[in-house]
This record gives sequence, structure tokens and C-alpha cells, in this order.
Amino acid sequence: MKKTITLFILAVMTGLSASADIPAGYYTLAVGKSDEALMTALEGIISMHRELSYNALWDSYPYTDAGSDGYYIDMYSTCKYNHDSPHPGGASYVGQGLNREHSFPKSWFGGEVDPMFTDLMMIIPVDAFVNQRRSNNPYGVCAGGVTYVNEELGVSMLGKLGTSTYNGYTSTVYEPDDEYKGDFARIYFYMVTCYKGLVGSWPGCDQLDYADNGYKAFSDWSIQMLMEWHRADPVSDKERARNEAVYSSIDGNKDYGQGNRNPFVDHPELAEYIWGTKQHVSWTGQDTPVDPIVKRTPEMLPVDTTAIAPGAFRADWTSGGDVSSYTLHVDRIASSEDDLITLMMSENFSGINASSDGSGDIGKTLDRYTDNPGWTGYKVYTAAGQGVKVGTSNAIGYLVTPELDLESTVTVVFDAKNWSGSAGSDNSSVIVSCGDVSKTIPLADTTATYTVVLRGCTANKVQFTMTAVSKRFYIYHVDVYNGDLLLNPPTLREIVEEGDSTWRTVSGITDTCYTVQALAKGVYEYYVKAIYTDGTESVWSNIQHATITAGGDLPLNGDVNLDGEVDINDVTALIGYVLSGSSQIDTDAADLNNDKHIDINDITALIDMVLGKR
Repeated sequence: MKKTITLFILAVMTGLSASADIPAGYYTLAVGKSDEALMTALEGIISMHRELSYNALWDSYPYTDAGSDGYYIDMYSTCKYNHDSPHPGGASYVGQGLNREHSFPKSWFGGEVDPMFTDLMMIIPVDAFVNQRRSNNPYGVCAGGVTYVNEELGVSMLGKLGTSTYNGYTSTVYEPDDEYKGDFARIYFYMVTCYKGLVGSWPGCDQLDYADNGYKAFSDWSIQMLMEWHRADPVSDKERARNEAVYSSIDGNKDYGQGNRNPFVDHPELAEYIWGTKQHVSWTGQDTPVDPIVKRTPEMLPVDTTAIAPGAFRADWTSGGDVSSYTLHVDRIASSEDDLITLMMSENFSGINASSDGSGDIGKTLDRYTDNPGWTGYKVYTAAGQGVKVGTSNAIGYLVTPELDLESTVTVVFDAKNWSGSAGSDNSSVIVSCGDVSKTIPLADTTATYTVVLRGCTANKVQFTMTAVSKRFYIYHVDVYNGDLLLNPPTLREIVEEGDSTWRTVSGITDTCYTVQALAKGVYEYYVKAIYTDGTESVWSNIQHATITAGGDLPLNGDVNLDGEVDINDVTALIGYVLSGSSQIDTDAADLNNDKHIDINDITALIDMVLGKR
């Protein structure tokens, strides 16, 4: 049997052309259609396939996934597996065994629901350990991420697992190896086409957005990314061989295939008619020649000084030709006067999604629940929602951050509230400490954000501690900065783009301009590159510069004229405003006593500030 299998794969791999094995008339019903009608026609062609049993998949893989050496082509690892390899239920290292991987996770369509649950087109043989690490996370792009390696066996994971850096999505993703990104894109196109009539009833996931995009099924960021992968990684002989084997794998009288094909492997151009550049155009049934792609390196234009505002400017550039998107990069140029705040850690406790407070102390196993490894604690429990509860009725609990490279001045920003039993007049407090320095912060009954500056820090960890037994509290988010956030605040707003108030990378821009907001005061250089419709990229453009004279969103307290300084000019402007309304001022910066009124009291406070009395 093994010899027969190997000969079959070799024959397919060496004798296949782009369409030689497509049965005559297979796609006839789709010819002349466009958009949703085209997708519906394809659904009718491929959905009525043979349903395999889940166990039968193991017997199909030698036909669908074996390479010329007899070993499976594992798109998740460099391991060598075949029909006789072990199938562990759990794996603790790369190379331990083989799993059947739902590359399109089963939870997205409701679990063990036929026929999706056993669809051979998307269920592939992969390393068990990598499969279990991938879990049901979407495919995506991550600039960092983890790639697992087994040096003893000389094998490693292909791809990486990390936080998405693709514009439009910020959660955990599995980024496949570049060699297989197009393969997975076409598998995903197949799934939402074959089961088009069911997608709207699926539980779904972040990669799908049927509510907004209807038959196109995917979320906006997924459509853009999958089409980029599809264009940049064309159909390979390996994909064609697998497509043919899934359609018809026969050994003697035994059929190991499921009798349907992936249209996007047979005719890759079909994806353009549904999600890409040929929408609203009728498909001719042929591999329509693609017009030559116009590729130009975009030119960054000088900054428009009229488009500069506090903390913001607009970048403009020339067209790159046939472009699917642009990526803009903005960097603040360091100054000798800088006293920048550095974010050392941001923790969201994303591993916790409890509906009620837990009863078991997770203080010794916090790494299972946190975004940053190295957290420790005592009497720490999972909390309803995404957070932790600290303490009990008879023990003082605490929570300790991972070791960080902290300076002597540290700012801690955290979201917290009282435990319900500490509410009302008997409020709980939390002690925030860093070595020998600490501050006690009273907590409200509802979740609020607290900012604590610790000067004279003598340790590399921050600790949150109860003040007494029963004084329990919840923590939902923690940011730790080096520096005094209150003296030199960066913009504390949610930023879709990757970066912070001193640099930014924005991908997925479809226009030839973009307004960058929430920047700190300073001089910035910026440049852009084009992502063409075939997935390739231009080189970076020329560099231009913009000078931001005042930070955005959070004005410097007292800087009422927004010139970046607090001085006598601000006093003059404030007096003119209070007496006659003759001055244009920033009222947020002018309300020094935070009473929501601009009056003589604010003038007095500002004079004291300028004179150094406060």
C-alpha cells in the first residue's frame, strides 16, 4: 500500500498542470456570474460532497498529504510524520506526535457539526504540540511572537504565535510560514464558499463578520490580509496535488477522497471576483489574464503646515499605482531636552475570562493567566470578567509584577475597585509599593483608573498588597512606566495603530494621506511604503519632517496658549479670556482647580505656578 501511495503522489506532483485534472464541465454553472451569484454557484458545485468519518481522515492523509519521500508535508512544523506516527491527545514538545488540525477551527462553526467537522479539504495532519498552541486563534500577522524549537530532535515549529500587529486586529494570532500563507487563505475561501448558506448561523470568531459583510463572510482586516497572502503565495504543485487527492483518491476499491474540489486552487482568479479587484465583473471560466500591475514608489510630500494641530499632523504622499494599502511610519527625533516616559509593561490578564470569582488560589500559577510571564502572588483568585481578586477574610493577599528594569521614579497606572464586601463606608485600600517606597490608595466601589508615582524606587518589581484582612480588591489592568507620568504625560488614549505617543506604524491605509494624532511635542520624521495588489511591497519613500509644538489630547496643565510652555504669556492670555473673552485659550489646560469654570481662581493658581509656588 505504501508503494502505491507514494507512486500516486509522485504522479500527481510531477504530471499536474494548472487545470489538467479539472473534470470537463465541473465549473460550467459558475460561468457568466459575478459577486454573490458566482459564490452561490460555486457552493452548489462543491457542497454536495462525500462525508468522511473523523477516523477515516487518518487513512486519507497518505494520499492527500504525503510528499515524494513518503512523509507528510506538515505546514506547522519541520517534523517527519507518516501514517504510523503516534497521535497524542496532549503534547509537551514539538515532535511528540501528530494531530488532525482543523485549520478553520471547529468552534467557529459550532463544534462537532457535520459535514464541516470532517471536511478533509481543511483538516490537515500537523504536529500535535504546535496544533495545541495554535488552539482556535485566528491566522494573522505578528511582528514578534514565539516559535517553538526542539533542539534535541532537531525539529521546530513553522510560523509563530503572538499578538497581532496587522491593522484592524490586536489579539493573539498564529502566523503561518510564508510558504503556506496562500494555502491557508485558499482553504478559508473554500470554507465560506462551500458552506455559504450556513455561515450566518455559525457562532463565528474575530476573523468572520457575517453581520457586516454578508456573503463575503470575513471581517474587513481578514479580507485584506487573506487576499494579500493569496496574491503573494500563488498555488503550488503541492496544493494542486492535494486538491486532486481530496477529489479522488482510490486504491483498489477503496475511496479515500471526498469528491469535491477547491475552486480557488483550480482557478485562483476566482478570489478576485468575490473579494478582490474584479468584483462586479462576470467570470468567463478561464484564468483571466491580469493586467500588468502599475508599481511606483510613493513620494512623501512636504508637510502642510495648515494641517498641523496640537499633537497631530497630516501626512500626504503620491500614489503608488495599483495599491491595496499603504503603511506609514512616524518617528519622534530625540532631543537633549527629552524626559520621556517609557512603558515597561502592560498587563490585561487576558487569560482570564471567568463568569464568577474563582475559589482556588492562582498565585503560584499566574503565568497561565497573564500576558507577561513572571507574575507572582498570594491569595489571588480569578475574578468575574478579565481580572483578579486579591485577599481573603483571614489572610492578607498580594500581587507582584514580573521583574522589570525600573528606574528610581516609577509610575503605576491600574484599573481596580473594592471587593463587594468592602464597599460603602468600610472601603478597602491597596498598598502600591516598589522596594522601600509605597503609597496607600483608597479604592472606589466601581472600577476606576488610578495613577501612582513612586519616587525613590529600590526594587525591580511593583507589589499590590491588602491593608488588612477582609479588605479585598479587584485589579483588571496594570501599566508600569519609568518616569513621572504626571509631570510629563504621554497621551493616554486607545491607539489603533502600533506604537505610542512618540512613534507610530499604521498599516492598511487606503488613501494617499493620513492624520496622525495623539503625539507628544517634538520633531517627527515620517515615510511611507506601498503594498501592491499582488502582495509585493515598494521600498520606503523619501523622509519628510513635521514639528509638533504641543502634545495632543492631554494638554500641559497651565499651557493655556498651547505653545508648549507655562509662562507669563499664559497668564496674559488667561487674564484676557476671563476679563473680556478676547483670548483664544485651551480651557482644559486653564481649569487649574478642576471646578469646570474659568475664573479669577484659575488666574491666581496659574500665577503661583509660574512663580514656582505650586
